Order: sequence, then C-alpha cells, then structure tokens
Amino acid sequence: MRDSDVITGRADLGAIDNTTGVAAFYSHRQPAWHGLGTVTEEAKTSEEVLHLAQLDWEVEKLPILPMNRGKLGKRIPNRFATVRTDTGDWVGGLVGNTWTPIQNRDAFTFLDELVGGGHVTYETAGALDGGRVVFMSTKSPSITLDPEGAADRIDLYTLFANSHDGRSAAVAVETPVRAVCTNTLDLAVNEAQRVWKVRHTATALSDLEEARRTLGFTERYAAALEAEATTLYQQAMTNQEFDKLIKRLFGAPSKDSRKHIVAAFEERRDRLHHLFAEADTQDNIRGTRWAALQAVIEFEDYFRTVRSPEDITEQKHRANLAMTTLLHDQKNPTKDAAKALLLAA
Repeated sequence: MRDSDVITGRADLGAIDNTTGVAAFYSHRQPAWHGLGTVTEEAKTSEEVLHLAQLDWEVEKLPILPMNRGKLGKRIPNRFATVRTDTGDWVGGLVGNTWTPIQNRDAFTFLDELVGGGHVTYETAGALDGGRVVFMSTKSPSITLDPEGAADRIDLYTLFANSHDGRSAAVAVETPVRAVCTNTLDLAVNEAQRVWKVRHTATALSDLEEARRTLGFTERYAAALEAEATTLYQQAMTNQEFDKLIKRLFGAPSKDSRKHIVAAFEERRDRLHHLFAEADTQDNIRGTRWAALQAVIEFEDYFRTVRSPEDITEQKHRANLAMTTLLHDQKNPTKDAAKALLLAA
C-alpha cells in the first residue's frame, strides 16, 4: 500500500466486468445469456478458472486523501477505499479498519475444500460491476426422477458470491435447479438453511465445518429432496385440483370485488394453468403434483416478476434473479407453501 495513492475516480459499472478489455466470465459448456466470456468443453479446476474468468487479481485497502483546490488534504481517519491491484481502479467500496478483503483466490480455495476436499471442477465464475461482486459455482451429482421412464432431472449446484465493496457479506448457497427449464427450486428441505454468510474479517473463511453444517453439505439433503420430488412425481393431479391449489395459494376474488381485481386473478390463473397443462417445460411430468409445483415455481421465477417481457429476455431475468437471491438471501414463501400443500394432500 502506498500512502500517496489517491482515489479520484470509480470503475465503470455494468453487468459482466470488462475492466481489462476481456469479459470476466467463465462457463462450462453452456454459454450465458450475455454471450460473453470463455466457454470450455471440459470442466476446469479453480486455478484454471481463476485465469479464464479474469479473476487473478486482488483487492487492497487504500487511504482516502481528499482533494482541495488541486492539493491533497489529510487522510480521512478509519476510512479506506477498496482498489483492484491489477488496474488500480476503485471497486466502489468505502470500508473501515476491521474490514478485510476476501481475495478471489482464497474464495476458490474455500469452495474447493467446502465441496470436494480440494478436487472440484467449476461450472461458472465471473465478476460483475467492475469487480464489486465475484461469483463461482460448482455442480454436484444430479437427481433423476423415474430414470427408466420419461425422466426429470434436478441439478445441484453450490455457489459462492463475494463483494469487494463492503456492502454485503460473502455468501455460499446450495441450490437445486430443474434442468429442463432452469428454474431454481428455492425450497426448504429438512429445515436445511442452505445459505451461509460470513463477514469480511481476517478469519472469515476459516471455519469450514460451520459452513458445512449450515449449508447441509451431506447426502441427506440430496436424499430428502429426491424423496419429496419423487413423492410428488408419482401422484397425479387434475386441472380441477390444480385450480383449488391456485385459490389456496393466491386467494380468489369475492362477488363484490372490483373488475381490475377479478381481471388480475383471471390472468394469473390462466397463466398458471397454461404452465401446468400446456407448457413445453412440463412435457415429461405433465398431470402430476410435481408438475403443479413446477408451474408455481416457474410463475414465481419469471411471470410474476417481469412486467414487460419485451424489455428483458427470459435468460437475462433468470440470471439476475439468481444473483439477487444469492446476495440478499431472498425467500419465496409461495414456493414453500405450494410444496407443503401438495405434500400434505
């Protein structure tokens, strides 16, 4: 750190970081909605992905020296700016004495040990907003329902996101995703929290066992999820039964309800029925309670939150939603309520 360093500007903000002129994104096989970054046919290790995703840089804390009529003033006590070591750009953070950066390489090492004892291959990694947020994900074994018939697959991922601007904790989350439509199955299973947060301190990533306990990194989690999914998959559900589920989840207008309330209910009901009975994403599970749950999840993940579909692609919305959920630990009680009702019946 150089005492003479002065923070005078800020990094340009965008989605995928392009600070060095190369998109900071890596993906195994599947290109992302933005079409940027490096896509490989073979899964890579953390050391390889660190370079391919343009994440081989660190963050340091520099003192803040105000400018007054072209002259440097005294440093602001107990306040520091977070700066990239590769470019010298301000990452956007103003932090205090105790805030300690979690370096990109250390984040990869942590996820290596957390998931696979050091032998892990990665699905995605990258940086957002000039390096303010760095993320990486690994893929666990998939769950397949009815492997001898029209199978439905659930892919399990472990994601880690870290902020370099001092605005949020580092977060790890275990998330199941239904492969055919990339819906995140944000469901409580066996009371597993599946979200682990840690503040930026010198010992932030030292307690692997605590992270494992919180996230439920055991075979029991996958087994419980598979058991619940299989139970729903093996039970039929009619359109009439699904209609009753909609009313229990979202309520139904009364006889005295205003026209716009009735219209909104009918629009939502029709969309949900289309997802349940007609959507391509339900082809291999149609007419089951599992399909009913997936219809609710797909509605909550996309149609409920996007008001202007022409302004945003489905893939972009899902990517933004997943990262927002990861960083801010947002819950969706409608999904859990739907699952509870379907399992209880």
